[in-house]
Amino acid sequence: MTERVLASPALLALDDDTPTALSDEAAHHLRVLRVAVGDAVVLFDGLGHERDAAVHAVTRNGVAVTLRGLRREGARADSARVTWLQGYPKGDKLDLIVRQATELGVYAIRPVYTARSVPRERNDRGAARVARWERIAEEAARQSGRADLPQVLPPLPLDEALVTLSDHVSLRLVAWESSTRPLLDAALGAPNAPAVVIAGPEGGLAADEVARCEAAGFVAVSLGPRVLRAETVAPALLGGAERPPRRPAGALMGSRAR
Repeated sequence: MTERVLASPALLALDDDTPTALSDEAAHHLRVLRVAVGDAVVLFDGLGHERDAAVHAVTRNGVAVTLRGLRREGARADSARVTWLQGYPKGDKLDLIVRQATELGVYAIRPVYTARSVPRERNDRGAARVARWERIAEEAARQSGRADLPQVLPPLPLDEALVTLSDHVSLRLVAWESSTRPLLDAALGAPNAPAVVIAGPEGGLAADEVARCEAAGFVAVSLGPRVLRAETVAPALLGGAERPPRRPAGALMGSRAR
C-alpha cells in the first residue's frame, strides 16, 4: 500500500519534479517505515486534497520528495457533516473514539462534560489532550485514506457546547436509553447535512440533561435493547454513513453507553 503523509497546501501546489523537504513529522513517519528513494507516496493537505509524489532523498535530517501529476480531490468527511458531541468518558477512551470517528467520516468532534463525566481536566492538561487528539485524528486520516481532517474542538460543559451549535443544523439527535423513539425513525427523511449527535459517557446522560438538549432542538432517540461501551457507540451510529439512502448519521443503531 502506498504510504500517505500530511503536507501543507502550498507544498501540494508546487511544480512537478521539484525536490521538496517534508515536515519533520512526515519525514520521521517515512523513515520509520524505511522508505527508499523512488518509492511512491501520497501527500494530503488535511483540507480534502491529495497528490502523488516520489521519494527523492532520505537522510538523517529529513526526507525530500518530488511531486507527480495534478492535485486531486480525496475522500472527505461524510456528506452528513456530523458533529459528534461525546460525554467525557474515563481513561483514554476518547483516544479510540476520536480515531474511530475520524475513520468513519465525522466532520467535527467535541468532548463535553456531563453529570456522569470524569472530573474536568486542568487547563494545562486540557490543551495537551486536544493536541494529542489532533495527532490521533491525523494518523487515522492517513491510515483510512481520508484527505481532510476533522475539527477536534476543546472540551466544554454540555450546556456551553449546545450554545455554540449553528442554527443551520438540520438534524439534532441525543441518544438516551429512556426514549421510546427509534433512532432510524427520527433520522429518516431528514436533510443529508449537517447533523449533530450527542452520546453520553459511561452511564449515559441524566434526565435533566436530556431535557435541556430537547429544549435546544434535539430529538431523544432509543438505541435499542443492547448495552454498548462508551467507545462503541460512535462506530455503531456512524458505521453506515456511506450507505444510501437518507441516513445522515450513518447506521444509526446501537445502545446506551456503559
